[in-house]
Amino acid sequence: MEVPAPVDAECALPESVAGLASARDFTRATLTGWGFGAVADDAQLIVTELATNAVQHGKGKPVLRLKYTGSVVRLEIADDSTALPATRESGPDGGWGLRLVQELSLAWGVTPGASGKVVWCELGRTPRE
Repeated sequence: MEVPAPVDAECALPESVAGLASARDFTRATLTGWGFGAVADDAQLIVTELATNAVQHGKGKPVLRLKYTGSVVRLEIADDSTALPATRESGPDGGWGLRLVQELSLAWGVTPGASGKVVWCELGRTPRE
């Protein structure tokens, strides 16, 4: 079932990475309801990566927002830190998160604000090959 655009949904993120399963469940349920079930696996992986960064490196209480514009779904993680995320050398101990986001999404970026930032990405109806 496809819903009329625009529509959005929001979920407060837990204060520890141990609680991120609820954000993944929220993402899958919301995207499936909007007719984007084919990209739910990719979206869950992206949400896990971005939410982990926000919980570990951000400030305040991070928030997950999902927005359907009519052509794409935009995933956003907002937090109160003005520090911008940076890719780092990938290796056995990590550094793959933002590279995965880049590979799985149509576009991604960071929108700085006066009291924090929003890290976002956009997904189409089908997974990127």
